[in-house]
Amino acid sequence: MQSLSIYARLFARALSNAEAENIILNSLLRLSSSSSRPAIANVGQRLAITSPTSAINRSLHLVTVSSGYSGDERNLSSLTKHRNNVFGDDAFFVTKNRLGDFLGVADGVGSWHEQGIDPSLFSSSLMDTCKSLIDNKLIDLNPLTLKELLSKSYKQLLENKKCLIGSSTACIIALHKEKRILHTANLGDSGFVVIRKNAIVHRSEEQQHYFNSPFQLAIHPSTQDPRLIADSPDIASVTAFSVEENDFIVIATDGLWDNLPDATIVEEIRKIREPTLENLQRIAQNLAKRALRNGRDPNFYSPFARSAKRSLGINICGGKPDDVTVLLAVVKSAGI
Repeated sequence: MQSLSIYARLFARALSNAEAENIILNSLLRLSSSSSRPAIANVGQRLAITSPTSAINRSLHLVTVSSGYSGDERNLSSLTKHRNNVFGDDAFFVTKNRLGDFLGVADGVGSWHEQGIDPSLFSSSLMDTCKSLIDNKLIDLNPLTLKELLSKSYKQLLENKKCLIGSSTACIIALHKEKRILHTANLGDSGFVVIRKNAIVHRSEEQQHYFNSPFQLAIHPSTQDPRLIADSPDIASVTAFSVEENDFIVIATDGLWDNLPDATIVEEIRKIREPTLENLQRIAQNLAKRALRNGRDPNFYSPFARSAKRSLGINICGGKPDDVTVLLAVVKSAGI
């Protein structure tokens, strides 16, 4: 290429500037078309060399931790699960397949205790069935996948020969690794938020029939009671949202959302300097503990109390004692 530039300068002295530029340009273009060197283009009547770019987006995945607490327990220092992936009447799952990472939470309706029924059996069965369907690759990952997942899981519970009675809310999210899309499905008042650069940029939509009566999947006894609620998974709210590396996702049952304001959740996430597993676990536990404490504080003006004011026009104070389940995830590039 150096000899070509010397030739061009000598040749240009014998011709007019315009003629020299055209001849040199054509010669260089012919040369570039037969080689693997960067392409040369005429930009604004000046020669510009453009190099091919290799801007390839790396796939993403979720690094996830869990924490939770049963509202019936007294000892705040112990965050022990009663059964695998169960906190009180809450249940959750974390799994993945070749297309994405999946997280889910379910809140068993506690009023079944009055009938002598363990509400966690329904919520945990629902989450276990969701996980089993994903693990056995019975689904794809598209905008309707998670609603279909809820429908198939619920149908399996209905067709189960075991006598299973109960009801539960459900919230499921899935990150499509290659497309970098977060798909979500939410039924009831569990939910999620996406936090980017210390601000909530996306969140779930709460679904309630009326105050403190969320949408829910249910299997009732044969005796019909008009007070019992049973919703279809088809009415779950679904979203699709583009995520970025280092976004944080909090998915939790209403024990968190009823007792922790958004500002407090963001405050805890801001404490994460490096998203190591240890740091993520510490913040997830902080969120669960603070929600549990606020739920038992009669003087705390909780989001639950604010909602009662908006919905019913009544002035109450205090948190809402409840089970708390928190999954905290950070979006990272594959291999990290």
